[in-house]
Parts: sequence; structure tokens; C-alpha cells
Amino acid sequence: MREQPIGEAVEDEAWPASDVMWPPEKEIGVSEAHASLAKAVAGSRGVRYFTAFIIDVPSDAYLGDVQMAIDEAAGAACGILLTTHVTGRDAATGEPILTQEATRPFKFPCSQGVAKAIASFCDKLKMAGIFP
Repeated sequence: MREQPIGEAVEDEAWPASDVMWPPEKEIGVSEAHASLAKAVAGSRGVRYFTAFIIDVPSDAYLGDVQMAIDEAAGAACGILLTTHVTGRDAATGEPILTQEATRPFKFPCSQGVAKAIASFCDKLKMAGIFP
């Protein structure tokens, strides 16, 4: 079997159209969802929660974790971005002190599934200047 040169193995269509990508999203329980996300969709029935980490394709840098609440019956989604920052060092151990920050929940119409909801949310984060 002959080995294919890189140019043959990877076509232009194989590269993501977006500047960000994520591995397959993972469904989580409401207890694992950030409190602000759960509060934003409180009262909705049949909401499912998902999470995925987001990677900037050009730099291969981790941008944060997206959490999405999907209400398929209503055709709506609500998302937040969680980022972690070093805010200091523990005086006794020298270990970094990490603080997690969340964007405000953002609701938008979406009836095309979780992957489309994450893509739409990432586009909105880019338009807001949160993503490069």
C-alpha cells in the first residue's frame, strides 16, 4: 500500500471553516452546570446541558469551556463560556491560585442541535471580541 503525501491526504474541505473547534460535546447533569446557566433556564422543561472545551485553531490554544443548555421543544439555547485564570500564588506552597470566571448567560434561538448551538455561540463570542 502506498503512502499518500500530506497534500493528498488532507483536502481544503477537511479544515474547519471556523477559527475555533471542539471535541464532541459531552452531556452533563444540571448539578454539573454552572449556577448562572441553570438559573438562566430555570422553569424550562426538558432542558439538556452540554459542555465542550474550545480550541483556537490558528494558535492551537485553549480558549475555555462552553456550557450549553438546549431546550429542543422551544428551539432555544443558552450558553456561557468558562475561563480559568491564575490570580495569585499560595504563600505556603507556591502553588498557583486559580479562579474560574463565567460570561453572562446568552440566550438565542437554535433548533439545529448541540453542535450548531455551540458554533453559533462561538460566533457570538467572536463578534463580542471575547474570542480572537
